[in-house]
Amino acid sequence: MKEIVMLAGAYISVCIGSGFATGQEILQFFSVQGSKSILAGIICMVLMMYCGARLFEIGKNIQLKYSNDIFTYLFGNFMGSIFKIIIPVFSLCSFIVMISGAGATINQYYGINKTIGGIILAIITMISVIMGMNKVLDILGNLGPIISIIAIGVSIVYITKNYQNLSNIDYTINNLGIVKVIDSWPISAIVYSGLNIIFATPFLVGAGKTAKNIENCKSAGIIGGFILILSAMFINIAILADIQNVHMQEIPTLYMSKQISPLIGNIFSLILIGGIYTTAAPLLWSVCNSCYEEKSKKFNIMAIICTILGIFGGMLPFSYLVKFMYPISGSVGVLIILALIKKRR
Repeated sequence: MKEIVMLAGAYISVCIGSGFATGQEILQFFSVQGSKSILAGIICMVLMMYCGARLFEIGKNIQLKYSNDIFTYLFGNFMGSIFKIIIPVFSLCSFIVMISGAGATINQYYGINKTIGGIILAIITMISVIMGMNKVLDILGNLGPIISIIAIGVSIVYITKNYQNLSNIDYTINNLGIVKVIDSWPISAIVYSGLNIIFATPFLVGAGKTAKNIENCKSAGIIGGFILILSAMFINIAILADIQNVHMQEIPTLYMSKQISPLIGNIFSLILIGGIYTTAAPLLWSVCNSCYEEKSKKFNIMAIICTILGIFGGMLPFSYLVKFMYPISGSVGVLIILALIKKRR
């Protein structure tokens, strides 16, 4: 049971990231769809439960040397080699988004220079990755569920304060004229699933490799996917309950927690930074492990180089990076979901 909890927690952690924890992803992929966002959440939950279980299972069964060999397994040599090039690039870009998100969070709440905040997170992430997969799993397995529980708690309190606004939510959103990343709510749900899976795939395969048995892999994937999207839907409803104010915030969840009380805001700011770290670490590990075995000298050098790139790239505006990177990454991730389903047959 302990291993299931740890693996499920790691799955939640790798997907939480800056976009999820800050509420930006949820706002742009779900909340802008109004009442239909709940239906989108159900679609997303089913996909995330299925894909998580499959990726852990493949990791245990196939025992790949490098984590991104999963793409050769799913797509064959030609297409797989293309994915093995582009996925580490996407993962590095998303790592940059994490650094930018950390800097924006620390700057918004503590007034510390955004670059300094990003540097702090980048260095902590780099040290964790150099220590190896098992250490990363230990940290993420504990942090993921804690972040989800606190996010749900904050959301419930915020919903109870503003629930009266939910009755005419579609009318409100239309009047606000919020620009949607994706117009169709089913497609938005599928692309959001792809966004998570594209970055989680190499890491979950690597994590599945360490599992004791297949049943633990399946259970961890199902539980992790369920709790992840359940948390997202609570945050989504909380955003909808005060959409007229929340949609203007770069970090919606931090704004909501501060509205509850300054103390809750302080606590959530730390949780938020932890959430960003939990995705930054697997992303950096996946990029480095795509080329070299962990704990090797070349692996460590690559971790240092990618960290430096993350610091400089993280100076760009956070909300801009989310809008630019995530729809593209999500669309590519959909191909991975389709390949996982096809490979099962």
